[in-house]
Amino acid sequence: MPKITRLDEVSVFGGRLAFLIPHEWVEVDDGEENTFLYQYPNADSGWFRVSLNTLETKRDPATRIKEIYSRGKGYSLHRKTGNRVLSYDKDTENEGTPLHIYFWLVANVVRPDRIHQAIFSYTILRERIGDQGNRDVINVLNQIVPQAKFQHGSAIA
Repeated sequence: MPKITRLDEVSVFGGRLAFLIPHEWVEVDDGEENTFLYQYPNADSGWFRVSLNTLETKRDPATRIKEIYSRGKGYSLHRKTGNRVLSYDKDTENEGTPLHIYFWLVANVVRPDRIHQAIFSYTILRERIGDQGNRDVINVLNQIVPQAKFQHGSAIA
């Protein structure tokens, strides 16, 4: 994996979500609707995926997000953005291939009446967990994913 030296901002879901990715990553069509996938060109491991959930509420969204995310263990508050963030990882398999997936659930209020939750994941071949390149990517993602920006935007693109 090349060293990450530059980040680019991408905006998806009709402008409702913006976040940073390594400059070298390309968007890949994986055939899944309402999901965006990024990776280094021709990568055989290291797929970064994002999806977005929206909750419209008649109650004050700031109060509602506190109710929802104060019940969940492990959520933290990102000071700069106000995002609620939960990160974890797990082993899994896909058609017999051992994989390891890192997850970040990032949520925030979008005035006047919405809560957006982005689900970010980074999937690698399990045998690559200890690779320095993978550790470098995870360190960068741990810093940039919690800074995702939510906006009202338009309908899903």
